[in-house]
Amino acid sequence: MDTDGRTFKADEVRAAIAGEIRALRGRRGMSQAELRERAGFSRATLGRIEAGERDVEITELMAIASVLGVTAAGLLQAVQDSLEGKQL
Repeated sequence: MDTDGRTFKADEVRAAIAGEIRALRGRRGMSQAELRERAGFSRATLGRIEAGERDVEITELMAIASVLGVTAAGLLQAVQDSLEGKQL
C-alpha cells in the first residue's frame, strides 16, 4: 500500500487490520468466539487474523465487516487512516 509517498510493509498492514478488527469487536461488546461463529471461521483462522499473523482474504474481510456492522471499504479506510497516523 502506498499513500503519500510511503510504502507500508505487509506486517504493518496485517497489524493495522488486526487492530481495527479487535477494536471494532470490542466496541460492539463481541467476543472473538461470537465473531468467529457468526462469520463462519475456525478458531485458528480468526485468531491468526486478529494476531496479525495471517493475511485476510477479501471474502473473509467482507464477512468480518458485515458481522461487525461496517462495510469492508469502511474497515479498510480506518486501517489506512491508522497507518497514516490520522485520528478519526
